[in-house]
Amino acid sequence: MAYEHQNGNGSLFKNTNKTNDNQPDYSGSIKLQDGTNQQIAAWIKEGAKGKFFSIKLSDPYVKPEAAPVAETSDDLPF
Repeated sequence: MAYEHQNGNGSLFKNTNKTNDNQPDYSGSIKLQDGTNQQIAAWIKEGAKGKFFSIKLSDPYVKPEAAPVAETSDDLPF
């Protein structure tokens, strides 16, 4: 059985596959107080008062289903 967060809790993990600055430094998941699951991403930024996390919540990624392959017919029109 997969681990499931309690409401209001989440986890962040270091992104060891980061290849550019657009990708987050940390990513993970969080379960909001209402039970909604969200993805969480965090970037380490530098500001006037020092380093901080810039955070983004988004709906969980759902891998699109593969497009069905068109069936071919043996009936050639010529």
